[in-house]
Amino acid sequence: MKTIHHSVIFFLTMIASQLHAAPSTEVYKLEDFIVSAGPGLRSITDYAAPVDVVTAEELTRDSGGTLGAILDWQPGVSATSFSSGASRPVLRGFDGPRVRILESGIEALDASDTSPDHGVAVEPLLVERIEVLRGPSTLLYGGSAIGGAINVIDKSMPHRMPNSGIEGGLEASYDTVSEGQTYIGHATVGKDNWALAVTGLHRDAEDYQIPGEAIEEEEEEEDAETKKLENSFYETDLYSVGASWFFSEGNRIGVSYSRYESGYGVLGHGHEDDHGGGGGGHEDEETITIDLKRDRYDLELELTDPATWVEALRVRFGYTDYTHTELENGSTGTIFERKGWELRSEAAHTPWALADEGVIGMQLSDTDFEAIGDEAFTPPSNTQLQSLFFSQHIHGNPLHYEFGGRIERADISADERDSNYDEIALSLAASAIWEIDEEQSLSLLLQRAQRHPTSTELYADGEHAATRQYEIGDPNLDLETAYGADLTYLRETARLDAEVSVFYTYFEDYIFAQDLDFETEELHTYQFVAVDAQFYGLEAQFDYRLLQSEETELLLSVMADWVRASNEESGDDLPRIPPMRIGSRLALVHENWDAGLELRYAFEQQDTGPEETGTSDYLLLNADFSRRFDIMDGKNVALFLRGENLLNQTIRNHSSYLKDEAPLPGRNLTIGARLLF
Repeated sequence: MKTIHHSVIFFLTMIASQLHAAPSTEVYKLEDFIVSAGPGLRSITDYAAPVDVVTAEELTRDSGGTLGAILDWQPGVSATSFSSGASRPVLRGFDGPRVRILESGIEALDASDTSPDHGVAVEPLLVERIEVLRGPSTLLYGGSAIGGAINVIDKSMPHRMPNSGIEGGLEASYDTVSEGQTYIGHATVGKDNWALAVTGLHRDAEDYQIPGEAIEEEEEEEDAETKKLENSFYETDLYSVGASWFFSEGNRIGVSYSRYESGYGVLGHGHEDDHGGGGGGHEDEETITIDLKRDRYDLELELTDPATWVEALRVRFGYTDYTHTELENGSTGTIFERKGWELRSEAAHTPWALADEGVIGMQLSDTDFEAIGDEAFTPPSNTQLQSLFFSQHIHGNPLHYEFGGRIERADISADERDSNYDEIALSLAASAIWEIDEEQSLSLLLQRAQRHPTSTELYADGEHAATRQYEIGDPNLDLETAYGADLTYLRETARLDAEVSVFYTYFEDYIFAQDLDFETEELHTYQFVAVDAQFYGLEAQFDYRLLQSEETELLLSVMADWVRASNEESGDDLPRIPPMRIGSRLALVHENWDAGLELRYAFEQQDTGPEETGTSDYLLLNADFSRRFDIMDGKNVALFLRGENLLNQTIRNHSSYLKDEAPLPGRNLTIGARLLF
């Protein structure tokens, strides 16, 4: 990790060049950019590829405890649903190492991209917003974002000075489907040019209820007795502390520390006794639980006009120490450890040549990954990445153009292996946005993106009890290359917001785990192979304001998405591709109360991969209501009630490895209270 020492020198040099400026006596507020994930912090309408921003207010309508669960049913977004504590977002049919999970622009650095039973160490209920970048985002974040990226802006570090010197909130809720209790607290205090933030969360949920039997072959009639899905419990504890110094106008340095702990059962491995803390106390011989811990340290630097040719500079550094233990009958089975750091620097430059604006940047990372135990299916490995990237924007009338590139070197080494992986990936992109008029635009994005194989895809060789798989890697795997196109139409009027996207991606050497159709000690055997493949589909979102006044708004939202994916060499469909979906929401906001009704329909999925079963269609009905009471200046209390799966449908998520034996929760009611100050 020699590069880390150069990073420290870089930080000190940049800070020293700015400290001569007198501290501002005014309260500093960061400019309100809609999207912070992309180059230059541009508005959402400046992106040729689809981008969604999910605000904290929208997130409060969903009681999902994982990142995948809470983003499910966003256009183009589904979830893996491996367990209550492990649900990772799926973007356009891509998951795992093709969807990068970020915290304020830096990789989460957990182990969720290595296996579906590994939880995402990010808490979605303690965020300011979540930015969803659908489609290849390799120019920004490298090959691991070849399918898209999820950027979580959390509350662990102050990004602006709080209003009135202090702001924050408290929340408590209870749900009926799992007897779950959630308690949340966060506060930011500011004085002069300093701000301090603290957050905390505790969640405890028992096994959740399902309508009928867990195993699909054993399902009874629709009016079957409600039962509990064994080993579906989960617990989460999180706390963080962070501080920022706004040492002059437009300049900030911040640090934060967070601790994330989670314990959850792995579905398909049942138990008889109620769980104890951390997943102990299960006595059935097939019980597998996971005990997860992560410590994370972050440093951020933002400078305005640090040089004559630089309008803004953003530097982010993160270090993570991650461990999770797979417990079999309460005894330690396999331990997974991941330690590493990532440094990212972006400079938005002044106009030059043909470019009206643009960004140049670098990204460095060094990560150690190790599995320890009798069932360690992958050897200890080290992955080092070094990247340079640029993006240039040319303003025109009525056309805007953007082009960019990224070069990324990967060095992956593993113990007890004769050869290392050392390759260079090159990604290129060009786009055009046609502003048809003040209300409409049409954009086209063309990309060539490359992804390095992961250490698991290269070197795995052993059984993984939690997923009941024997995994075999291939050290001869080469770069995965994708050629893609996105066409997006946007319309924004006083009453209607509309977005429609179609996409196509062709892969050379698409890497996936192929079922070899034989079992070893009751484990399915999977071999990582590379084939040519194609993905194509569409996404649509419409928001129509049926009624709008100073006191009342009635909004109708409709979404739809569809994706197909196939192995071009065999002609087979690829496995675990989400079905076509249509959803709608009717939301009424009137003074201090609001209500919503959602109806979502997922079609059956029979376009399945070899040895994969299909899934039936389902209808999902949700409702929510909240009432706010103003108690002091800028302070209010809200009481809320949510109902999910009110029709008590048996829902099997086609993106889940365990869809045939672990349906999603049945009917659920959540009641809670929230104080904002």
